[in-house]
Amino acid sequence: MKSQGKSFHGKIMLFGEYSIICGSEALVIPFKKLSGSWIFSPEGNIQSDRNQKSITQLLDFLDYLKSKAELLTILDLQSFEKDLQHGLYFQSSIPQQYGVGSSGALVAATYDRYKTDDETDIFKLKQKLALMESAFHGNSSGIDPLCCYLNEAIYMDQNGIPAPINLSVETSSGSKLGVFLIDTHISSSTGNLVSHFRAMLHQYSFYKKLSQAYIPTLHLAIADFLNQRYDQLMHQLAELSTLQTELFPKMIPESYKFLFQQDNNKAFQTKICGSGGGGYLLGFTQFPEETKSFLDRNNLDYLFL
Repeated sequence: MKSQGKSFHGKIMLFGEYSIICGSEALVIPFKKLSGSWIFSPEGNIQSDRNQKSITQLLDFLDYLKSKAELLTILDLQSFEKDLQHGLYFQSSIPQQYGVGSSGALVAATYDRYKTDDETDIFKLKQKLALMESAFHGNSSGIDPLCCYLNEAIYMDQNGIPAPINLSVETSSGSKLGVFLIDTHISSSTGNLVSHFRAMLHQYSFYKKLSQAYIPTLHLAIADFLNQRYDQLMHQLAELSTLQTELFPKMIPESYKFLFQQDNNKAFQTKICGSGGGGYLLGFTQFPEETKSFLDRNNLDYLFL
């Protein structure tokens, strides 16, 4: 039996949520504070360790994988099924429906454990992982599980070509940019929100603003972020935040929309994290202490990376 215990981190999509569906650039980083790994419950007693919902999710995932002919040749699904019958489960600290890679980590762990060969072409690897993750979201770009699998930051260009990059965003003393998460304490279904977004694409005014304003601003933000032009980045983030309130109102919980309002004295900028609708919100600041003071005054739960 294969070894157990290897961990797979969650992910944070810094830039590219939703617009990636339309072929925009994207930037995803591992979320190393959260992870999941395969373990066997004692004596195969999965009922004592996991609730029935979690068991059903894994079995449904297995059924989905079996239904895809392309996956039958790259995964040892017989071993997967046998291991599940003997009490294998995915123990994870990554919250589900929070936009930080619970499905990406599970897909990465499944591929790592049950792959029948090592894919060396990163684009083909992304495609395989995308097909696997589509079990959860209906349609996946593959960038999330790729990030979880490689445990590296991934930049994806407008042609859908991914590339690992050397990138660290941990906030420390003297950092010129702080990146943080705000916990809304609301879980949200990615699949439903993606379906809503795809329906909105059929509205010309929505698609026009997305393609002519949102995506160009997003690309500028990615370039500024990667080149450490943080003053310019904050300007782009302010524009992205405003555009998200206009284009994605359903993806921003009502009680947190005040965080997206613009103010000349504002110390930080906020955007949705992943699919939105709840989960975490993503923040950027050049003034961490002022930002922490504001978040504390408003009784918000936050975590700096």
